[in-house]
Amino acid sequence: MRVCLVRHGEARSKEEDPERHLTERGVEEARRIARFLKRIGIGVEEVLHSGKTRAKETAEIVASELGARVSEAEGLNPLDDPSEWASRLGEMEGDVVLVGHLPHLSRLAGLLLTGAPSEFVKLSSGGALCLERSEGGWTLVYLVSPDIV
Repeated sequence: MRVCLVRHGEARSKEEDPERHLTERGVEEARRIARFLKRIGIGVEEVLHSGKTRAKETAEIVASELGARVSEAEGLNPLDDPSEWASRLGEMEGDVVLVGHLPHLSRLAGLLLTGAPSEFVKLSSGGALCLERSEGGWTLVYLVSPDIV
């Protein structure tokens, strides 16, 4: 089972846009990561995202490229407890893409890889981190930014 953690693309500032929609650059970042995920064979039925506009817009771009549904999910906001998703992922069978925010995604990756919600991995805007679960636990498969894909 693999989980792909995707940070939302670059968003407008809260002062400029209280809803924080993606910028043109943010849309392009999401497109690049989406194409990369498709190229490497990520196959999911659903892309899950936080309730924030920037994550939803990123998830819609990723899901469109992957031919997947888009759904909002609880527990993916910036300050949510990563242990909730660590437990869920431990019970899931199929691959999943989660679109969210820092520090949550970094803390979730740290928890899965080390057992502690550390933030030693930082995703760039539009960046993706893929982890794979095996009998021995979680391992890092890749970490990419939209600038290099």
